[in-house]
Amino acid sequence: MHERGFRLGSILGFEIRLDASWFVIFFLLLWSLSAGVFPASVPAQSTVVHVVMGVAATLLFFASLLAHEISHSLVARSRGIPMAGITLFIFGGMAHATLEPDNPGDELVIAGIGPLTSLALGGLFLGLAGLGRSWGWGPAAGEVARYLGFINIALAIFNLLPGFPLDGGRIFRAAVWKRTGDLERATRYATRGGRAIGIGLVALGGLEILLGALIGGLWLVFIGLFLRGAADATLRQFVLEQVLRGISVRQAMSTVPPVVGARTMLAEWIHDSLMGTRHSTFPVEDDGHVVGLVTLDQIEAVPREKWADTAVRDVMTDLDASMVASPDDDMKEVLAKVRGSTMDQVVVVEGSTPVGVLTSADIQACVRRVTLASERHPSP
Repeated sequence: MHERGFRLGSILGFEIRLDASWFVIFFLLLWSLSAGVFPASVPAQSTVVHVVMGVAATLLFFASLLAHEISHSLVARSRGIPMAGITLFIFGGMAHATLEPDNPGDELVIAGIGPLTSLALGGLFLGLAGLGRSWGWGPAAGEVARYLGFINIALAIFNLLPGFPLDGGRIFRAAVWKRTGDLERATRYATRGGRAIGIGLVALGGLEILLGALIGGLWLVFIGLFLRGAADATLRQFVLEQVLRGISVRQAMSTVPPVVGARTMLAEWIHDSLMGTRHSTFPVEDDGHVVGLVTLDQIEAVPREKWADTAVRDVMTDLDASMVASPDDDMKEVLAKVRGSTMDQVVVVEGSTPVGVLTSADIQACVRRVTLASERHPSP
């Protein structure tokens, strides 16, 4: 399992993952549709049919969410913005960009395509519901299509609300950014919008709970709290990127830990080298190339009696492009790599030689140094 969830596969070059929280909403939605919505709308059908309808509608709803996020990713990629992948979780989906748009035009197009995709899907499903009658569809299939039509349209409308992290918040930020030329001000305005929407949803959910709609009210409260937290997180991330703008990885990284050979047995390495260092993560080398990272946690997971027969390569995490940075890379661009790494860090390689590691702790320390330096020498 990756820190962002279970890997499903890849679509159009985008890695698709399921966060563990997704299973909660999947079964909640399935239960709600099978036991409540569809029995009320098509009561003549049997319980088995209602369950089949619920499964079909739930799967197609999440396929719609995935299509929404893929549309963001495709447009972002066409604008030269690398995408790290897509994660489906309890509150929907999220496309992970490794960089932010450089101009308000790109921001507007990338954000706007999501609601447009949901609206198009809503129209498609409603059209299928209408045409299904003439095609001989039964009431069950028609009701599933009708539900998917309305839920996709509702998703598009909700996403257009002007606050982070919703698409409408990004559209709002693009508009303010275009008008003022000030990205920081635009980001703060969109963040305030997200907070306000979150607080409003919490208040509305509390009112519903008082009126007796416990489940619906709690759901609004959770969504509101999530939106407010996500808005604050977006602002913190923006400020972090601004602080680190122009800082190179070389200025932030830690010196490289001792490199261990991939074919070295754990017992030999632990006895000869491990006690001479305070590091907890080590680059692994094979035939002159860095091929992975190994941590103390991975070593501790191997029973002690097997250390003599277990090579480092048997327990290491294989290295891929998302876990490697150059010392001359800009920190702003490498932040997403560190956040997305399964090990919360990247190895810094110059040519084929490891020269350092960059961890979340290194980033925090760098931010503190930059902040102190700016206070010591304020801009004129």
